[in-house]
Amino acid sequence: MDFKLEYMERLFAKISKKKTESYVISRIWHQLDDDRVKFVVQQYIKRTQDKYALADLYLPQLNIFIEINEPFHKNNVEVDKIRNEEIVNKTHSELRIIDCGYVTKGEGDKDVIHWKPLDEIHSQVTDVVNLIKQRVAELGDNFKPWDDASTLTVEYHRQKGYLKVEDNECLRTADDVAAVFGTKPKHRGFLRASGAAVPGKKNEIIWWPNTAHKRWHNELSKDGMFIYEYPEEENKSVTRSEHLKQWLSAPEETRITFLRYEDDLGFCFYRFVGVFRLDKEKSVRENKCVWERISDFYQLNV
Repeated sequence: MDFKLEYMERLFAKISKKKTESYVISRIWHQLDDDRVKFVVQQYIKRTQDKYALADLYLPQLNIFIEINEPFHKNNVEVDKIRNEEIVNKTHSELRIIDCGYVTKGEGDKDVIHWKPLDEIHSQVTDVVNLIKQRVAELGDNFKPWDDASTLTVEYHRQKGYLKVEDNECLRTADDVAAVFGTKPKHRGFLRASGAAVPGKKNEIIWWPNTAHKRWHNELSKDGMFIYEYPEEENKSVTRSEHLKQWLSAPEETRITFLRYEDDLGFCFYRFVGVFRLDKEKSVRENKCVWERISDFYQLNV
């Protein structure tokens, strides 16, 4: 299946229970009719140290957020205003709101919901679509079309010739990760190893830890500088101390690392997160393998 088709199918499936939001976003997508523009729904935004928001629709290439307000939002005008201001200040983005209704007080001080006519909602959608088209036109040659499908291929990375953390690019499978380096993952019976040696490089390993592994804990620190690795309690094959002792006594190893994760739409990706080595002192103090990032860049020999 074409990647963009699968992506949009999953996107609309994710918001299908939010009927108004789903209708409005679907109309924006179809009226825009430009699959160069990537849509992201329920985008996580950290507002403060202990608060976050989920934006209804985000267009990452244009840094535009679109909020779809149903009538009940009118009961939270001041809260929404503060939330939206925090989003704009934090992300330096452009915010557009599509207002679908309002609430008044009826008999017995009960809320009465009023939906705006469909043509008014459609008019707001058209304004947003025109804004998107205008921003794309303003960027001209600087507009980078949505092309995740090509950047997910082995050929793309081999032709590019290097890996860089800030590019935030991924591959779909461990086999693809290994193929970028001209090798294949090794299998242990029906199990597949979590890494492979880099051909022609001594003590360099391609590593693809799984953040959702049932027997191994693999966690990337928030700043991306450390990976914490240790066996889970239910892993009866090895203890934390045994695992740590093994790597403390092993020859120093450099790990070109792709972290396996699942995104909000259920896609699994392997994202390059850097080149790591074991921080022995920190590992001993914490009784677990602590891999420290020594570089955010790796030059491929292809």
